[in-house]
Amino acid sequence: MTIQSSLTYQKKFFDAFDTAWQNRSTFRLYQGIDTTAANLRLALSETPGYILAYDKDAQRELHDFLQTDFIAFLREHIPFFKVSDGGDVFFGDWYHRRQFGHIDVISRLINQTTDAEAAILPQLQAFAQDPDNFLDNQIEAMRQSTYAAVDDLHNQMEAAAAESASEPARASTGTGSGLRGMLKSFIDPSDEPAPSKPARRNAAQPANKLKARFDAAKEAADAEFDANKRQLEVAAAITRYEYQAVTAAYSSVDQFQNVLANLSKDFMKAQEAKEAKANA
Repeated sequence: MTIQSSLTYQKKFFDAFDTAWQNRSTFRLYQGIDTTAANLRLALSETPGYILAYDKDAQRELHDFLQTDFIAFLREHIPFFKVSDGGDVFFGDWYHRRQFGHIDVISRLINQTTDAEAAILPQLQAFAQDPDNFLDNQIEAMRQSTYAAVDDLHNQMEAAAAESASEPARASTGTGSGLRGMLKSFIDPSDEPAPSKPARRNAAQPANKLKARFDAAKEAADAEFDANKRQLEVAAAITRYEYQAVTAAYSSVDQFQNVLANLSKDFMKAQEAKEAKANA
């Protein structure tokens, strides 16, 4: 491009953008944003700043205008979404409903910025695969995690009990048994060791400590399991409501995800049709 052709192109672009703003044409304004982002290889989020000379008030005014149309589209396009005037997107209108995300006006998408928001779609996919056992599978996974330390202590106790039970047998076949033991006993019967009662008391102490650790760990695990189980039950009920809302509107969770992936394209098609109808 020569200087003159570049200036001519910019003048035509800004004249078109000005006309789009004067006409309050959402479709043409977004077209200008998309064209600028593509030509200058800018991120969409940076493009309004470039077009409006990085004037914060002007950018805010453009954002607020475009947001109104995008929110109206979302409310109609995905009827079970409840979108606040500020752009927060909620899944349904039931008690304990979850926030699904927040709209990105310039990109025409829904952003999920928290772990809770990002977990919704995977949970819906898991529920779709096995609705009848969704809760039971979660509870079992939580049980294994919660009682892992308890199970380990229980195994240690069983091993200690087995070790203790085998001690009398070892004593009867130990150093005082066999040919060597017979010879030693024959040569010097007074050398045969007598059972040590203090030793048995000392051996019982680790077992008692192990049992105390097991009891404490199990009590804590029981309390944690009961609390987490209730939370899982509530969460599973919410996921069931969400799944029912999705399948009432779409054939599957996959189709719902496809709708989300194409929000920007579908929004622009709707705005183009709206503009064509207004100019007809």
